[in-house]
Amino acid sequence: MGKKQHAPDRGGDRDQERGRLTALVGRLPLIGRFVSGDPLLRNGVVLTLASLAASVLGAAYWSVAGLHYSVGNVGRNYSAVSMVMFLGGVSQLNLADVMVRFAPSAGRNTRRIVSRAYLASVLVGLVTSVGFVLLIPWLSPALMFLHTPLMGGVFVLAVTVYSIFILQDGVLTGLRRPNWVLGEQVLFSVSKLAAVIGLSLVATDSGILLSWTVALVIALLYVNIYLFGFAIPGREREVSRMERRPSWARDALPGDVTGLHLLPLESTQGVVRFTALTYVGGLFWLAATMLPQVLILNILGPDDSAYFSISWVITTMLYVISTNMGSSIVVESAGDPRRLARAARTVLRDTGKLLIGAVAVLMLAAPLVLRLFGPNYPGHATLLLRLLALSALPNLITSTALAAFRVRRRVGMVVLVYGALFALVFGLCVVLVPRMGLAGMGMAWLLAQLVVAGALLVFRSAWLPAEALVRPHEGRPAETIPLGPLQPQPQAHTQTQTHEWVGVEEEH
Repeated sequence: MGKKQHAPDRGGDRDQERGRLTALVGRLPLIGRFVSGDPLLRNGVVLTLASLAASVLGAAYWSVAGLHYSVGNVGRNYSAVSMVMFLGGVSQLNLADVMVRFAPSAGRNTRRIVSRAYLASVLVGLVTSVGFVLLIPWLSPALMFLHTPLMGGVFVLAVTVYSIFILQDGVLTGLRRPNWVLGEQVLFSVSKLAAVIGLSLVATDSGILLSWTVALVIALLYVNIYLFGFAIPGREREVSRMERRPSWARDALPGDVTGLHLLPLESTQGVVRFTALTYVGGLFWLAATMLPQVLILNILGPDDSAYFSISWVITTMLYVISTNMGSSIVVESAGDPRRLARAARTVLRDTGKLLIGAVAVLMLAAPLVLRLFGPNYPGHATLLLRLLALSALPNLITSTALAAFRVRRRVGMVVLVYGALFALVFGLCVVLVPRMGLAGMGMAWLLAQLVVAGALLVFRSAWLPAEALVRPHEGRPAETIPLGPLQPQPQAHTQTQTHEWVGVEEEH
């Protein structure tokens, strides 16, 4: 009996210690907002840490590759890896975004929709990668080293596995498992780094692509044992427990993202429409981010392709901050669209401060950072890197708006934004690269992002709910805060509230 009486006290002491630690961290300037308290920022930070870990280790990977392989081999292999990423992105049919949007409310259907998404991605990946290998002599003669049975088979495997690699991150994010995304990215990056060093001794021409393939297979096995063995069964048990509650006890708790309290299971027609339109938008984004490397390889040669590719790898560290914060907005708001206004405002304010500091540091340190990859990189890519880094600032507005469009199901706007970015980047590239060289590609990205972000700010009512434009009065009851013209006032009765919010979702 004595032991039983003291157990609650020890638990209470631990809770108090954790509470004091959380409060202490939360008082830190700027960083405290991200690592404590608000799950929107905390989960976004974990996703960003995963991407930054991958980017930092990826930069180390390319630095090591630059030491063990010639500049020409780095340029050719990076272009091959870019095609793997492009075709893998095409093959996953943008289902990663679908998983982020719909996994929070999929309920007992989670295992089924994930398995079907995997199957579709594998089939499309096989078709696209085999077709590309067969057509290499006509599509990209500079990648002829892939036009052999061995390397062609490696390329097909890499594309197929990479499509699942992208998809599983969407599943983990939708199930609110960002820590596993971090672990997966670290495992992939470390495995890739170890493999490229070992393979440099036996595969001097294709060791970079081979190392990517080996690391992708390892990460795929690691994540999916966890997903299908633990994460998805855990979500199904969580949903079953919620469904057994009486209707009056299903109101959302802080941080609840199951979506059962507001939204029913998504209809097949709604999911297909969302998938089809976001897929078109995703193709525009993939083309804008992956194809310039291949374009520069075929026009300017492998050396310039290497200089641009390394600069883009570094810039990706900034872009992923906005992208992952956007994913966190979708996860936190998908089950309850009333959270969207606050989420968008929080990300724009707090992430903007962090991003401005990161861009300033990178612009100042650009020559030193590029020198890590080889002595020739600072002289050819410093201006390019600085222009690309600046483009990450307006990209925060673009990413936040895209996340809001997904939550509100305005997927036509997602296609429009990505299409505009694609057209502007390639159109400006054609005009500026002949006049400015590689720096013209950086200027093309900066101008494209400024134009799109400026238009989104002018027409912000299309994506930012009206109540996000003003700060609610402190102490004012939540029920009396205006929700904007498209969103009905919450009602006291849970069932009526549910029907109203379903109507709002279907409208968009």
